[in-house]
Amino acid sequence: MLDYIYIGDHHHNRDKFFQKVNKRVGKGNYFLAFSAGKKLYSWNWGMQLYEDAYLSFLTKDISLVKKLVSMCDVCEINNKDLESYLNFKHQKQDKDHNQDIAIRRCLIRLGVWFKGTDLLSIPGTEFDHSKIPFHLPHLLRKPDSLKSIKSWLDGNRLMVVASSSEDKAQLAEIMVS
Repeated sequence: MLDYIYIGDHHHNRDKFFQKVNKRVGKGNYFLAFSAGKKLYSWNWGMQLYEDAYLSFLTKDISLVKKLVSMCDVCEINNKDLESYLNFKHQKQDKDHNQDIAIRRCLIRLGVWFKGTDLLSIPGTEFDHSKIPFHLPHLLRKPDSLKSIKSWLDGNRLMVVASSSEDKAQLAEIMVS
């Protein structure tokens, strides 16, 4: 039987959380995913929507893109974030940092890149995912008051526990990749 656990934000406990899960259900017996309506979507699909929300935001105001381009790069926690570059799965700190990765990926999609000398720390700025409306608010399971990008990540992200081969086959049949 498949178990669904909404996981929200781990804050600074991501590694401890996954250690507990590995101990409890076994490594390889769970999968990160996103739910939208009555459908289950792959983690990659969910993160693509996260990135698309940033792209939607940036294309509505070119001055925001110009501000980003005037920086040397962006970070969410510190300059170690830069090591992840464009890879959401390359998380080397105890807290996920997806905002900086999404912004870099959007700049590439827009055909521009950083040219400045200053590093922009995203939290608290207009680029903070808690301050930007999600572009598809009808998909939000638990919207915050702004219906933000952060509410997509925290409200729709879940873990699917599939311990047996039958569970994994069932998951493969129902998940949209």
